[in-house]
Amino acid sequence: MQVESICIVGGGSSGWMTAALLSKEHPDIEMCLIESPNIKPIGVGESTLAHFNRYLKRLGLKDEDWMAQCNATYKASIRFKNFREGKGESFQYPFGAFGPAKTEYNKIINNDEIAEHLMRFFELQCVYTRNVYPPEEFARFCNRQTYMAEEGKIAMEIPGPFGSEDFHYNPENDIAYHLNADKFGEYLRDNIAIPNGVHHIKGDVHNVIKTPEGDISAVTTIDGGAISADLFIDCTGFRSLLLEQHMGVPFVSFNDQLFNDRALATHIEYDDKETQMDCYTDCVALNNGWVYNIPMWNHIGTGYVYSSKYVSDTDAEKEFREYLPESAQDCQMMPIKIKHGKHIHAWEKNVVGIGLAYGFLEPLESTGLLTTHENLLVLTDILGCRDAHVTHHDRLMFNYTAERVLESMKNFVTLHYTMSIREDTPYWKDATNTVEFEQHWGGQTSEATLSALNDYRALMDYMDKKMFDHTKMGEGSIYIAAGQGIRPFTERLFFERADDQRIEEVREYHAAYVKDRKFMLDWVKTLPSHYQYLKDNIYVESV
Repeated sequence: MQVESICIVGGGSSGWMTAALLSKEHPDIEMCLIESPNIKPIGVGESTLAHFNRYLKRLGLKDEDWMAQCNATYKASIRFKNFREGKGESFQYPFGAFGPAKTEYNKIINNDEIAEHLMRFFELQCVYTRNVYPPEEFARFCNRQTYMAEEGKIAMEIPGPFGSEDFHYNPENDIAYHLNADKFGEYLRDNIAIPNGVHHIKGDVHNVIKTPEGDISAVTTIDGGAISADLFIDCTGFRSLLLEQHMGVPFVSFNDQLFNDRALATHIEYDDKETQMDCYTDCVALNNGWVYNIPMWNHIGTGYVYSSKYVSDTDAEKEFREYLPESAQDCQMMPIKIKHGKHIHAWEKNVVGIGLAYGFLEPLESTGLLTTHENLLVLTDILGCRDAHVTHHDRLMFNYTAERVLESMKNFVTLHYTMSIREDTPYWKDATNTVEFEQHWGGQTSEATLSALNDYRALMDYMDKKMFDHTKMGEGSIYIAAGQGIRPFTERLFFERADDQRIEEVREYHAAYVKDRKFMLDWVKTLPSHYQYLKDNIYVESV
């Protein structure tokens, strides 16, 4: 199929993100976008992952171009509170690469041996106890960006004795954003898509016309206009108007792994931006789900994501209001029904589902926009590979990639619950004891390897090398596992294997880390606050 024209059905953030990128990278393809005037944006705020930066770079956008128009702020990490025990504990999942800085650590370990560095943390727990090295210390030990997140500080250039390479910090890749997704869509519409020639049609799709082979040849609007195209992109959200309703692609639910199917969304005003404008998304576990807090420039977007199987909507709202501060008790709640899952194909014949029209996960790991921009990047590269000529092979590759992205994130989100030790409510008891899911602890072990592991100690010897292997498991899963208190070996097993030299090396590592930790705590206090940095660099005219 030669793609000479594209019709995008649906506006919002996914529709205009699609129109902006494709119109920029494929100016010879004729494009239109049909947007219903009767569908109002949700506007609850959005939290992104560092992957979002790839999309921004492809559009050539700089922070000062768009952030102020979207109430956007920076995001260096995700904090999880009450997910491990439900007793007020918290841990960070910072963005950026693993690794010690090039300071005194190099006297003990080569900077490239990241896996060995990770193991040092668990050895320190054994020698100095988990009171000195609690699970929440892991993120600080492995990623210095944690200090900026916890102290509410932001730096785009690293001052003092560090350079970016020493710090393992690249703000162009390691910082994400909090933003109003609807305003971001409007910005892309007005500043990229329409200036690039995308024809904006306001109306509701009334009918779909198909060819004998099952492709869509045209869609008609209520006013009678017919719009034909070679490729149709479904950005109609959970309705999945084209992909599901007209192409008949089945939907597969994720409810067996992810319980939460409801949300209550609202926003609260700042009392003090200087102290409240965190540079991380705050996720706080409650009795029947969790609350998100997304600090945007104008207010804090917040909501309770919960399971209707364990709590009624009325009791969920009561629980949420008890969590909110006194000043927010009169806020209006917007109920949202969550449709977990994916369609078995993202691309069927000449229809591609983007964003919610293809699939969705609860937003615990800020995946709301992830499937939109990641699948768009694959789609635009497919169109650019052979001058917009696509075949069944291209559809198969796109579907495989889209499925793997969503399936891997589904299992990653599931880890946050199954690794918990909470059993204080029916919700948490089921979440930690009944969910079956696909695990990838260090990849697949061969039968020969398993047969050689003939005792528990040998098994743990194997697991401490593979269980926290960042090249196999993924850095995010390691942060969650360590933050939830999971360890590759216990004190007893460590001391069975460690000789005096190994223990002395651990003590030297401890001395270096204590010195480095103090330096970092002193250094990060010299940085501007998140609010101050935004006021001085992004929101200059609005202050």
